[in-house]
Amino acid sequence: MTESSLWISPLLILPGVALLILSTSLRFNRLHDEVEHIASDDHAQHRVLAEGLLLRGRLFRNALISLYVAAALLAAAGLMGVASVYAPNSLGLIPAGLTGIAVGAVVYGTIQLIRESRRSLDIIEAHVQDENLRRSGRGGPHL
Repeated sequence: MTESSLWISPLLILPGVALLILSTSLRFNRLHDEVEHIASDDHAQHRVLAEGLLLRGRLFRNALISLYVAAALLAAAGLMGVASVYAPNSLGLIPAGLTGIAVGAVVYGTIQLIRESRRSLDIIEAHVQDENLRRSGRGGPHL
């Protein structure tokens, strides 16, 4: 690695992580709104829906934590990369190691987001099935 790549590489990845954090935070806020909407009703169907929403919330939380950790590690890697320019013998591998760990955290976060997206689709499909049953007159009360 060249001296400049020790601090530039992690900082080039950081904006992408920031965009993931932003979009995940917005989706998490929408989930919060959904939970508040169904919390006022006491239908059995809503309790099942709430369980699915809580699972999605945990997945979002895990993703956000890992993305925040990745952002912190990338920023620290950039700082250590700058420091390694002035003390190359003692700090040379630290920025690369921090960047590698940060990329691992991003991968973990994106896996959690994939799991959340799949769960979200399961909930949407259940809504469609309930609505179809309700319209055909065979279902229970409308959500």
